Amino acid sequence: MHRYPEHLTHPSGVELTPKPDRVLLSPRSGGPAAAGQADVLDSLGLVREGADSHGGPAAADDGERKQPANEGPDFLFARTADGAEVDGDAIAAATASGSVAWSSPVFTADFGAGPEELAPAADAVVLLHADVADPEDLAKVTALGLQRDEVRSALLGDHDYFTVTDPAASPAYDLAERIGEALGRPVEVRLEWVPARVPVAYTPNDPMYVDQWNLRQIHAGGPGTTGWNLTTGSSAVTVAILDEGVELGHPDLVGGFLHNGINLGTMSGTGAPTGNHGTACAGIVGARIGNGVGVSGLAGGCRLLPIAFSRWTDTEVAAGLRYARMQGAQVVSMSFGWNAWSHAVIDPAIQEAFNANMVMCVATHNQNLANGITYPATNPLVIAVGASDQVDNRKSPTSPDGEQWGANYGPQISVVAPGVRIPTTDRLGANGYTGTDYTGTFNGTSAATPHVAALAALIRSRNSSLSNVRVRQIIETTADKTGTVAYANVSGHPNGTWNEQMGYGRINVYAALVAASRIVKRFHFEDDLMKHLRDDVFEKRFKEIREIDIYKRAGREIDHLDPGDLVINPVIDEREGLEEVIQRLDRIERVVGSLGAPFVGAEDRPDVSGEVVEAALNGAHAEGAS
Repeated sequence: MHRYPEHLTHPSGVELTPKPDRVLLSPRSGGPAAAGQADVLDSLGLVREGADSHGGPAAADDGERKQPANEGPDFLFARTADGAEVDGDAIAAATASGSVAWSSPVFTADFGAGPEELAPAADAVVLLHADVADPEDLAKVTALGLQRDEVRSALLGDHDYFTVTDPAASPAYDLAERIGEALGRPVEVRLEWVPARVPVAYTPNDPMYVDQWNLRQIHAGGPGTTGWNLTTGSSAVTVAILDEGVELGHPDLVGGFLHNGINLGTMSGTGAPTGNHGTACAGIVGARIGNGVGVSGLAGGCRLLPIAFSRWTDTEVAAGLRYARMQGAQVVSMSFGWNAWSHAVIDPAIQEAFNANMVMCVATHNQNLANGITYPATNPLVIAVGASDQVDNRKSPTSPDGEQWGANYGPQISVVAPGVRIPTTDRLGANGYTGTDYTGTFNGTSAATPHVAALAALIRSRNSSLSNVRVRQIIETTADKTGTVAYANVSGHPNGTWNEQMGYGRINVYAALVAASRIVKRFHFEDDLMKHLRDDVFEKRFKEIREIDIYKRAGREIDHLDPGDLVINPVIDEREGLEEVIQRLDRIERVVGSLGAPFVGAEDRPDVSGEVVEAALNGAHAEGAS
């Protein structure tokens, strides 16, 4: 009798419990697995995981925020119709006959956000730091029925991705232990774990309504002076949408793509949709502004890069991040999270993206859990984004919108953004959530995350010199302290008062763009008595003080200046009296002091006497900020 392994080890060490009534299948078909294999499933006594109790499509939203089943062109999760154990012999026979390419057992485990189902892909393994470039080692691995995937391996840093040539006869979960034996040395082998449910942080529900309340609430558009008065985004800035792909032909998105992206399942093709979620996220960021069509994206003048998941595995997350970096994306929006992914596979890609000056925005997820933020939002190099409701509190089941879900929160949260009933783009026609090309009720931290990614893109549109660290600092320091919670100074959160439910607060687009507009990369006072300051400067406020003259370095030999640095030279008008000069210098002191570069105390300054110009300048020196 055919049996699956009852015990497999997950790299996290979390205990896996078999689900005998579930199975991961790769049916052979000319079309999508979910659409073309009803007869095969019927013959095996199985129904799709995404089906209702009668085998038909499951309801779009049952009010419990249940995520959709994870299905792709070459795989699907299935369960027995009667809840009995999967018939392994029947599946073995179907595999032998050619109607099933391979199958894998399904397990359940709790990775911190409640029970989740997952299964190892039978057709791939990942070797971590194995260094099998030597022809002899490669031959040993190849003899086991493994083939190195050069394209995927190139996007996994120093890890190697191998496909299994005959997963029906020798599935990956049977081969894993044999690899080290063949090489004659310990090798860290990882199976490619596939989530049974798509790990996106959303659920759509009702028909569209057109009021984009979210943009007014974060001061992007609407009456008065808002963020869009400063910029609607630059085409020189690209936001990667790492998700389920994007509707490339949507009339509200056409013309806004850097290029058509990639499918992470085939490592080719385009970033066309593999599900609905990515198109909704893309619209929040980059729906075209002023085209007379549909909705407005927060950063509608920026470019989008669609990157489409296939199986939602850790190797796809890592490959997607590296692809975004290689294509020159400055910002990545990641509206998903799953604690079962391997940190050893994904963290290096996050580090490389961070080192490349990319801003990464990641959803905290939607189970209403304290200390429940999911990975990779727990990585300190990313911005962990929670969701706020229409009255500026953390989105919870008691929010006045009637939506029975809540945003996860905890010590890693950075900021929150609107995440309930967000109008945005949808896949075209019957493929989408609503059939109307738009949805008015995109929900979750999935909806909140692209707001923050778009804000990062606007900041970089306004000031392209800013580092990813500085962009994050601006987003956090300018957030509004909304909600009924108390904010406080908390160790480990240096950018102002903070709260574990709201982070630094709800984002404020206008305030962030004003701050970005005022910043110069570095400044120096061209005066022998003044030390250079190593912090950013509010340029606009200095310009409003008449005695400050800002100009580019022009051949001067000044200590500690780098090419392109700006120089600030205090200019004193000799026609004015001493009192006026001192008042202006006091204003400079307040500005510079607010940046963490305090002037020396009055008792340490030279007396302001004698010649106005010389004495005033001598009294205006500052201590450098480290």
